[in-house]
Amino acid sequence: MKTSIKLYDYNLPENLIARHPTKNRDESKLMIIDESNSIEHKVFKDLPDYLQKGDLLILNDTKVIPGRLFLKKDTGGVVELLFHKSLNSKTAVCIYSSSRKLTMNSKLHINDEDFLTIDNIEKNYVTISYNKNLMDVFIKKGEVPLPKYIKRKVTEDDIKRYQTTYAQYQGSVAAPTAGLHFTKKIIDQLRLKGVLIEYLTLHVTYNTFKPLNNDDYSVHEIGSEYCCIKDSLMKTIMQVKSNNRKVIAVGTTTTRALENYATKGLIGNYEGEADLYITPGYIFKIIDGLITNFHLPQSTLLLLVASLIGRERLLGLYEQAIENNYRFYSYGDSMFIKI
Repeated sequence: MKTSIKLYDYNLPENLIARHPTKNRDESKLMIIDESNSIEHKVFKDLPDYLQKGDLLILNDTKVIPGRLFLKKDTGGVVELLFHKSLNSKTAVCIYSSSRKLTMNSKLHINDEDFLTIDNIEKNYVTISYNKNLMDVFIKKGEVPLPKYIKRKVTEDDIKRYQTTYAQYQGSVAAPTAGLHFTKKIIDQLRLKGVLIEYLTLHVTYNTFKPLNNDDYSVHEIGSEYCCIKDSLMKTIMQVKSNNRKVIAVGTTTTRALENYATKGLIGNYEGEADLYITPGYIFKIIDGLITNFHLPQSTLLLLVASLIGRERLLGLYEQAIENNYRFYSYGDSMFIKI
């Protein structure tokens, strides 16, 4: 079956899963793939050498919140909550993990006095409410929601490093990881060279990395995520393209937001949901290149990158990355694909 997710599998040695960031953001490895499919192995601080005056780099300025909470039930049992999305200032939907089922209208205790109330339960999603600003609970009591595969406790370093240097608007439970490599120095160098830098916002939720439960990836429901794109960004994109320069997306979340805007034929400022599911066969309408990390096998993120350059080519690049000891996943290395 052409739409079998098993076609997007690869074997990764355990030691190449990045469980800690590099000492310095811009010293991670960077694989450069140009239009002729030639490959160069560089470090991220070399990126300015591969962009030209008039090119446009678009980044996602979402900010990761400490979105993982551990609260106690009336029975004393512990419930883990992972923030999903706000409904209003006092109510949110979370993904929960508990040894036993939760019950409607029961309490999840923050401390001896404060508690959250369970308003609704649907599968592994729970709607919770608080009598004050709910986000304050996550900010004060939550921890950095590192991916489960990192398999260690959160450290002080993670609070800084699992966040881009340009993060502005809080709302994500996962970092837009391609942006983790950027330093202020690199962005300043790019601007000095004449590369344009612009931002959009897409809040990363569980939907971005939700596992596929069916072998046929075409039936997967990817869900939606909040995004905000300004009309001024779209005008800049049009100007860059008219000058025959390149529009480069930093990360799959940026790509999804841009292509969602174009596919739906939106105009002007847009603040709403992005629900575009990019799979092989999709024709890209905005981006001319992508900076992205190395993604989990059989994931929607891998499908997105394969949509850009083809399955066989992508898996071949991953083989080369493994042979050259690139580090994979959120804290791992990256590739810059020019198309």
